[in-house]
Amino acid sequence: MAIISSYIYASFGRDNVAAARPAGAKAMANLKEPLDAATGQQIALLQRLRNSKDVGADLLQALDIAIGIMGADMGTLQRFDERADCLTIVASRGFSAEALTFFGVVRRDTNTTCAAALMRRMRVFVEDISTSYLFVGTREFDMLRSSGIAAVQSTPLISSNGHLWGVFTTHFREPQIESEFDHAQLDRLAVQVADSLEQREGLVPPALSRQAGPRGL
Repeated sequence: MAIISSYIYASFGRDNVAAARPAGAKAMANLKEPLDAATGQQIALLQRLRNSKDVGADLLQALDIAIGIMGADMGTLQRFDERADCLTIVASRGFSAEALTFFGVVRRDTNTTCAAALMRRMRVFVEDISTSYLFVGTREFDMLRSSGIAAVQSTPLISSNGHLWGVFTTHFREPQIESEFDHAQLDRLAVQVADSLEQREGLVPPALSRQAGPRGL
């Protein structure tokens, strides 16, 4: 199966928001690169997200940072379309064209961690898809398995003002143990990306956005 290294579709917009609670627990992460390097990438990314004309490339970099933070092998970034009440892929890394078509639009009744994260407004982590009630016996399980995925987690992008912008999902080729992760850096990235996109759309004045967001990277 041919693998597409990346997929970008820049379609975050003013209407794609929904009230939500802040994303779940603060957590920790296995880093593929030193923390200071990842932090530098995040600072540059957040500055560009507020003003860049090429938001698609910046969303892909945000996804790459999330994948690196989690030490994952693949990933997707989805926007939440409030009018259609669904998640749509806006950036991906490591998936085939077939998988991108299959998961291109995810609704609440889909057997996926991203749909569960959308409904719960908090992270959903499946350590082993072969033993999860969410996946076993479903078409989604077959597609994940054919893509070489053994574990998956989804973290919602919820701004400091409670707007749900989308979902980060990272995928692993081997089963994982969630207790071995501390998701704090991923949670900060999710909030900061949501805040930057919110400010980009003019929903929050710059000064208020800075005050409302996290104090550090």
